[in-house]
Amino acid sequence: MVIAGLILAIVAALIHVFIFYMESIAWEGARARATFGAADADELRVTKPLAYNQGFYNLFLALLAIIGAIFVFTGSLEIGAALVFAGTGSMLAAALVLLFSSPEHRGAAVKQGSVPLLAVVVLALGLLL
Repeated sequence: MVIAGLILAIVAALIHVFIFYMESIAWEGARARATFGAADADELRVTKPLAYNQGFYNLFLALLAIIGAIFVFTGSLEIGAALVFAGTGSMLAAALVLLFSSPEHRGAAVKQGSVPLLAVVVLALGLLL
């Protein structure tokens, strides 16, 4: 079960790396406009600095989860699990903030938070059992 939790954490990390890409690299592209519901190119230009910064938050959370998984796979269970929980737990917390603070983005919050939630639950169960 620990392996399943780590796989879910890596999937969550990959999702957040993609979010980083969309927010920090491809923010003004058509796909970002469609994904984030931006009205027009002017709105994207104005919000670009905020999205750029937010993208890096997502990247750092992903790195925590990936580095944690590497630690677990190389034999440092306690360090690795702590890092995975820090990364995926923060992803989940951010999704909950979005869920409760922005009704129009609830779908995105569910997409963003589902895999981290599963990772946290499955890894915790794996460590407890």
